[in-house]
Amino acid sequence: MPPSESNGMSRREELLAVATKLFAARGYHGTRMDDVAEAVGLNKATVYHYYASKSLILYDIYKGAADFTVDALHDDPSASARETIYHFTRRLLVGIASDIERAAVYFQEGPYIGEWFTEEQVAYIREKEAQVYEHVRDVIDRGIASGEFYDCDSHVLALGYIGMTLGAYRWLRPHGRRTAQEIAIEFSTALLRGLIRDETVRTDSPLGVPVDALPGEPDPATA
Repeated sequence: MPPSESNGMSRREELLAVATKLFAARGYHGTRMDDVAEAVGLNKATVYHYYASKSLILYDIYKGAADFTVDALHDDPSASARETIYHFTRRLLVGIASDIERAAVYFQEGPYIGEWFTEEQVAYIREKEAQVYEHVRDVIDRGIASGEFYDCDSHVLALGYIGMTLGAYRWLRPHGRRTAQEIAIEFSTALLRGLIRDETVRTDSPLGVPVDALPGEPDPATA
């Protein structure tokens, strides 16, 4: 069949999306290539034409998630440390909310990727994870050096921040009472009010801009 016209996805993209949902629901080991083929309405030989192995599907899921997270780091170099943390949190949570299944697969299967990926594939994923940690740590260190933040252990705080934000896939739900952007404001405000030295800034503008002045954007999920 030609690329899907109903949703604009190529057949390979459709296979990846279906496999992501199956892996999230059943686990990687609990999903067969036959299951993927049946769910997308193709025979298994056609599925193998697009993906030569199940592990290659999983790697594409991982690579997409890792690349997205690193891309979300990009900030205005002139922004304050608190603004940088807030905007990264907002982009990260909105992105996770838009593809919760991908985030679930990433963390559910994380302990086992050494069994399924090549050394080069594992190294790529670990490099991206290190970039995320180093960016967050460096932003916190920048805030400390400038006097914007209290002195703290940036290593511990960066690890805690990553766990807090990336782990949100466990409870983000569509059509709940809080949007991903609202949750980003809550997360960032709580974290930054513990870091900001200036009492006025800490109270009045912990995110760097007033909440009612924050730009809107499509928000696909809530909690």
